Amino acid sequence: SPTSFMKYHLAAFLTVLAVAVLPGPARSQSLASNYSPAEWAKVVAAAKKEGKVYFYSSQVALLLQRVVAGFKKANPDIEIEAVRGPSGELVTKVTAERANNLDGADVFLSTELLWFLDRAREGGLVKPQGPAAANWPSAFVREGAMVIGAVEPITILYNKAQVPNPPRSYADLLKPEFRGKIGVVELGSTGVIAWYDWLEKTQGADYLLKLKAQNPKMYTVSSTLVQGVAAGEVQVGNMGNVTGTKPLIEKGAPVDFVVPNPGLGIVYAMAALKWSKRPNAALVLMDFLMSVEGQTIWHGRGEAASPLRGIPGSLDISTITPWPLDAFNAEAVRKYRAHWTAIFK
Repeated sequence: SPTSFMKYHLAAFLTVLAVAVLPGPARSQSLASNYSPAEWAKVVAAAKKEGKVYFYSSQVALLLQRVVAGFKKANPDIEIEAVRGPSGELVTKVTAERANNLDGADVFLSTELLWFLDRAREGGLVKPQGPAAANWPSAFVREGAMVIGAVEPITILYNKAQVPNPPRSYADLLKPEFRGKIGVVELGSTGVIAWYDWLEKTQGADYLLKLKAQNPKMYTVSSTLVQGVAAGEVQVGNMGNVTGTKPLIEKGAPVDFVVPNPGLGIVYAMAALKWSKRPNAALVLMDFLMSVEGQTIWHGRGEAASPLRGIPGSLDISTITPWPLDAFNAEAVRKYRAHWTAIFK
């Protein structure tokens, strides 16, 4: 029944927030014991001999370009090649590379937390070992090898030229003036499923029915929705992110965003892969991503929140609720897809 469905997912949601995404001491692990200056010097020397590292990432293109440029500057003896794509597609690619012993990713960054947890638990990820890892907060390490590198707030989008009074909350999206003028994201990744589930828990069990009554235009992913809002196809959008919107704002597009309160955040995990063909270079790249320098490049423009304190320009990670991906196994995903589809399709 709908009531039992909601009770089941509410319990899972609360459990995940308590122990799964940002775990307490019992589930976290300090990386300080992995660091030895002498051993790290050997890793760096071996990485220079390997000469290259492949980085697969779901970060937006401009952000990924900044990260790659920063790594090249810090490590001129190690070439870096980045492969960018949606999290789900990259998981498929990385999984196929591993299964067929193909050359490919050395370090992987994605929002598919369950994939990382499964690989960590089976010993498929390598524990970070460098100086930056030694200073990384233990609350943002899972199973000793999966590192939470960022939490990015999910936003509400609006067209500045068409909306004089932008929505400030998810409840505002139900206002009569937005009927037929709102864009919504369809179910795609597990994270989007978790977010819609969270909306029902925080906005009311009938929220999606009310949203459907607004006659929304459907978009497959948030990146196409933000483009639709910027182009004036719709006036407001129910789901965006900062890194995908800021580049359009900087180019003069009439789009802007609001970070709702309460709101949910996208969690980015990263790890060095045990089947990497360049294991030392992978560790060097991981250490760069976890360093103050790497985190400043990543978060210094106010696009996301760093787990490290004191990163200039970073959003405050304590103000963003991470989305509870751990709550959604295959059966939970199937049930929620059926539930959502019954409403919107």
